[in-house]
Amino acid sequence: MPIDRGTVQKIAALARLRVDPAEEERYVRELQAILTYVEQLQALDVSKIEPTSTVIAGAPPPLRPDEEQPSDVRDDVLAQAPDRDGDYFRVPRVV
Repeated sequence: MPIDRGTVQKIAALARLRVDPAEEERYVRELQAILTYVEQLQALDVSKIEPTSTVIAGAPPPLRPDEEQPSDVRDDVLAQAPDRDGDYFRVPRVV
């Protein structure tokens, strides 16, 4: 799938991003490089490779037991909010 400036503009609009027209060509090159790499990965024959869930075969997943821990960061987090309403963040309406 070829990427052009129109595709970059459409992706930016869908993501609600402002992209400087001067940067569009850079994004075209970067997105095209990513898609080319993904196409190379898709071309690999992995039919004889068994799926794995870890990098080291046979190793148990590095999990820790779930433990309840106190967490009192609410006031610290809310103090950093640019706009708030009581215990809630106030954000611009998106709809």
